[in-house]
Parts: sequence; C-alpha cells; structure tokens
Amino acid sequence: MPHKKPDAMELPPGIAIAWGLERPSTRGAKAELSPARIVEAAIRLADSEGLAAVSMARVAKDLGFTSMSLYRHLRSKEELLVLIVDAAFGEPDFVASPATESDEPDWRTGTRRWAKAIEQRYRKHPWILDYPVTGPPASPHELLWLEQLLRALAPTPLTASEKLNSALMLANLVRSSTRMELDVADNDSPAAFESYVGLLFKLLDPKEHREVLGLFSDPGLAVMEDAGDELSFALERYLDGMEALMVRREPIDRQD
Repeated sequence: MPHKKPDAMELPPGIAIAWGLERPSTRGAKAELSPARIVEAAIRLADSEGLAAVSMARVAKDLGFTSMSLYRHLRSKEELLVLIVDAAFGEPDFVASPATESDEPDWRTGTRRWAKAIEQRYRKHPWILDYPVTGPPASPHELLWLEQLLRALAPTPLTASEKLNSALMLANLVRSSTRMELDVADNDSPAAFESYVGLLFKLLDPKEHREVLGLFSDPGLAVMEDAGDELSFALERYLDGMEALMVRREPIDRQD
C-alpha cells in the first residue's frame, strides 16, 4: 500500500505546530502571548497540580489572559496537550549510538541507558503518564527518543520489524513500570510490605493459597526498596530475552 506524501496527509492536532509546519493565526492576539509561553505555563501547572488541572481556561487565568486569547494561538486543549507532552520529553540528554569504537556502548548498554533516561523524564514530569498513548510517536521530541533507541539497536541482527516491535515494547515496559512505582510510592516500604504479608496470613486459607503463603513465608524473599529496582529487574530480563533471540540470528555484515 503506497504511503501518502506528507503534504497530502491530515496531521493530528498539534503535530503541525510542533514541527513548525503551521503557524497559528495571531490575528487579534496579544503580542506578548505565544504558543511557547502558553506551553511553558501549562507545564508549570501540570507539574504542580497534575494533567487533570490543565485546561485552556486555567492556563489563560494563570497567564492573566482570557480563554479566547489562547484560542487565537491554539485551536484546542488537545493541541495544547500534544505540545506540552512533547516539550516535557525534550531532547534526549545522551547518545545511544551503534558501537563503532571501543569506548562506545554496545546495544545492551545503549538500550539500558535509554530506558533509564526516559524513566527520569517520567519522574520529572509524572503527569506525562496520565496522557493516553493512542498511537506511535509523531511529535519531534518523541521521535528523537525513538531515534536514539533505534540507534542502540542498529548493530544487532534483528530484522526491521523486530527492532520496531522491540522498541515499542521496551517503551511500554518503562512507561508501565514507572507508572506502577509512582502509583504505589506512598505504600512502598518495608513496613508496608510487612503489613501486607500479615494481612495475607490473616485472610488466606493455607490449603487454597499454599503457593502464595509459601512464597511470602520464604526467608529468601527480597523486598526491592530503591526506586527503580523493579524497572531494573524487568529491564534486564527483557534484554535477556532480546539477546536470546539475537543468538539465533547471523550477525549483520556491515560494510565499511
């Protein structure tokens, strides 16, 4: 199926502005107001009160303008959300390039660095996790992050489809793991864990739940206390799986 040319495609809300392909109408707009200033104010609001607090009316109020003033720069709240999520991701602050010199990271190191870096973006702006993912990345900064991940995977013997699927699955792993850690952060402590174990032993029948109670009775059960431990464990197991797949592939014959 032939791909449409970019000029023949209808871009999703906010994407054209994010890429600089479209300049919002500024007819009648206040000179001191701009999409960039609106985005900055919306990010400040989301950082302090969460994504649910972000609305055109609230951002306008924080800036000292009317809602109509914002609509002269952006068509909808949907456009605003696309722009603030992209801005919050920002440019990757590392390079996960294919290993062409001995001091550059291999695919596994580069992939790990990518995962840890984007996790930190989520922790800096946790409200990003409240923005629903409805399709593959299309905004400028999100695609820069995808580019870095694909560069880390470039020297591997994976096929194009496997690289794309691996990248999307890894992105989902980091997103969902970070979301879960942040959701349970207030109850994620050794004391809370001990309380939970006590609750299980009070509620469960040893015959019906022998494996559950047996697991939580095991003195070797380790509690992950540091933020990111769960992600590190899941990430390493995911990379193990990718590596197992790669050993069944012939190395890529790269031409100089």
